[in-house]
Amino acid sequence: MKNILYYIFGLFIIASCTPNQDENGDLLKGVDYETNTNNGGSGTTTRLLKQVKSHTKNEDTGEYEDENYTYNYSGTKLTSYTDASGEVTKFDYNSSNKISKMYNAGQTAVFTYAGTSLTKVVTEITGTAKITADYSYSGGKLSKIISVQDFTIPFPIKAYYETTYEFQGENMMKSVTKNGVYNPVTGDLEMSPEINTVSFTYDSKKSPYKLLPLEYYLCLIGIAPQGGNFLSANNSLKTTVANTGASAEVMSFSHTYDSKNYPVKSTSGEDFIEYKYQD
Repeated sequence: MKNILYYIFGLFIIASCTPNQDENGDLLKGVDYETNTNNGGSGTTTRLLKQVKSHTKNEDTGEYEDENYTYNYSGTKLTSYTDASGEVTKFDYNSSNKISKMYNAGQTAVFTYAGTSLTKVVTEITGTAKITADYSYSGGKLSKIISVQDFTIPFPIKAYYETTYEFQGENMMKSVTKNGVYNPVTGDLEMSPEINTVSFTYDSKKSPYKLLPLEYYLCLIGIAPQGGNFLSANNSLKTTVANTGASAEVMSFSHTYDSKNYPVKSTSGEDFIEYKYQD
């Protein structure tokens, strides 16, 4: 299993929508608060999430890596974000003020809705993969994502992920993922016996991720399904990852908050993320 920080600090790993395959097959690597952009930027406050910086350990190399994402707005509407290399990823919106497309030089994600509910995202990474995520809801909350991930690089493989989600109030408490691969000869889906369960406990403060559009995170979760805690209203204090036949892995987190009860720094061991806001 990769560093458990990918489940809580995974914004920088999956924000580009370009996953890498873990050694156990996980494609992870590579509330009414002051929410103003979850509905496309038409909320009632002007607080914006402007920058997120991470310092996390790469479990493959053992080296620490720094990432930096800056979010760009027109008024309070998210229009793009810029990564540390200077690459810009842009957003288009539909007539309901929901993201319809997210794109940069190497990839495009197209969003489909039923009314205002996101039902499908198709992400194409040029020369590498096509990822199709289908979304289901119960009681207004995300209940399931089925993600079919068809890769040509580093080797041809078509993978299947089915993840169910459990909420308590406005927090995603648990995700359960089953996975399989499609037989390249017959096309039949062959499921793995392994089941991955991720559970969370939370603080009572405000999550910075709720300041960004909901459909943005749904897109990311469609690629890395275990990251569903990005949908939560509060910040994770403990994350537990359990795989069939293996001991559970537990990681605890601490947060430093500003005067408005948003975190300015989230830490686990030597790994951390820092947040900057604009009011």
